[in-house]
Amino acid sequence: MPRRRVPTRHPSRAAARRLGLSYEGVFRQATVYKKRNRDTAWYAAIDEDWPALDRAFTQWLAPANFDSEWNQRVSLRTLTEPILVARG
Repeated sequence: MPRRRVPTRHPSRAAARRLGLSYEGVFRQATVYKKRNRDTAWYAAIDEDWPALDRAFTQWLAPANFDSEWNQRVSLRTLTEPILVARG
């Protein structure tokens, strides 16, 4: 399940990490956009990662993880951080 992003977009990087996608690397000058070369950073989860990610998502979405006002008790990032192989 690859995910690409432009390296300067920190919200995209944070979202990929929060979902448990590990940093794979950067394709330098991967595309031209608005007459500028753009690097693309790649994040991915492989089949071996999926059982742990599935447990993290299930635990995060469980009703017990939310208080009476639907605020999460444990963040998704906290649950997926130990699964990451590489951070970028």
